[in-house]
Amino acid sequence: GLPYLNGFIPKVGPDHEVNQMNATGRYQYSPVNRSMKGLPPMCLVVSEHEATYDMTIQVVNKARAAGADVTVGVWKYMCHVFSFLQAFVPEGELSIEFSKEWIRQQCCKTEK
Repeated sequence: GLPYLNGFIPKVGPDHEVNQMNATGRYQYSPVNRSMKGLPPMCLVVSEHEATYDMTIQVVNKARAAGADVTVGVWKYMCHVFSFLQAFVPEGELSIEFSKEWIRQQCCKTEK
């Protein structure tokens, strides 16, 4: 688990099952387990080789199934939050450019 998140995630209430998977409420509050209806367009950037890849793809598929417009950029062999390393790795800079282009496209949609 991630102990530093314990203060940010509410404890499980009496109406929710308490088990090893949901002892702190993380399962209950995970985006994967929440409704995706009514979400705005989203752009997600992920590496195939990072810890959150499977969860990210679950969110993408679930959001798309609920009608959300989701764009996903996938890179190989990058660490989690590689976009923040844009000054050091070319893939990080490419992911920022990918996100910027997505924002430009969204702005053009709303201007029309």
